[in-house]
Amino acid sequence: MDNIYGLHSAEYQLLQQGFAAWLGALGYAGSTVKTLPRHVQEFLHYQEQGGRPSLAQLQAPDASAFVGQLQTRIGTRTRRSYSPGHINKYIQALKLFNRYLRQTGRSAIGFTVAFLEDSKVQPDWLTRAEIRRLYEAINDDVLGIRDRAMLAVYYGCGLRLSEGAALTLSDVMADRKLLYVRKGKGYKERYVPIANRSYKAIQLYIGEGRPQLVQGPGDRLFIGAGSGRPLTTQSLYIRIKRLVSVAGLTKRVGTHTLRHSIATHLLQSGMTLERISEFLGHSCVDSTQIYTHLVNQ
Repeated sequence: MDNIYGLHSAEYQLLQQGFAAWLGALGYAGSTVKTLPRHVQEFLHYQEQGGRPSLAQLQAPDASAFVGQLQTRIGTRTRRSYSPGHINKYIQALKLFNRYLRQTGRSAIGFTVAFLEDSKVQPDWLTRAEIRRLYEAINDDVLGIRDRAMLAVYYGCGLRLSEGAALTLSDVMADRKLLYVRKGKGYKERYVPIANRSYKAIQLYIGEGRPQLVQGPGDRLFIGAGSGRPLTTQSLYIRIKRLVSVAGLTKRVGTHTLRHSIATHLLQSGMTLERISEFLGHSCVDSTQIYTHLVNQ
């Protein structure tokens, strides 16, 4: 984890490594185990720069002072001050680090740093009742079979627009009830579990709906009516918007709204942020924190 905030204190180096191992033992996602200790490394470097190279010198206000220093920083890439959302990632790391110190008996000091208010517009999401209205707006014809499969992918599996458009028949792993996302954000791949209802909708489309639509060779999952060719991201988005209109929903709804919705519903059902982060393909659990705010609202 060497970077410009390299640590000189051997004690701090061991603390950072122990914190990473602790996160891993608790089952945090690999990206979180990699990212949060880097934020803690910056905090420990800040302590060193302040003449406090030992944990015995740690005081409760140190974390708040570090956050205050972050608020004065200018990003090297953006040339702007750090956003509240970005600083909140550091605060999350500090809170977990403090928990690590106390649970392992390394320090009894308690940080009281609070998350910053983020003025960014919170994303729209649909309630379970509104999701039911979307399903009820679907016809029983071949396009309806396809529409249910689309909702299974974008709501049931929480895929991004481009991820769903890129799916092929072989990406539906029927034997394991998984979707293989080979073209995720940042070119990362992942496997997404398919719940029973969504699995049945996808299998019905593959077995009965798609054969009536496809014309010619090709293994892309979603096929357009008339052309018989794979649906583009724009066509898929327009189709979802049409369902929203038929259902009479007044919220701003697109495929990403469905993604926000399933994440919020999973959190309401008790799934951990780490599991939801893996499900969505987030690079870091910090990106998943927004759903706690949605649930609280």
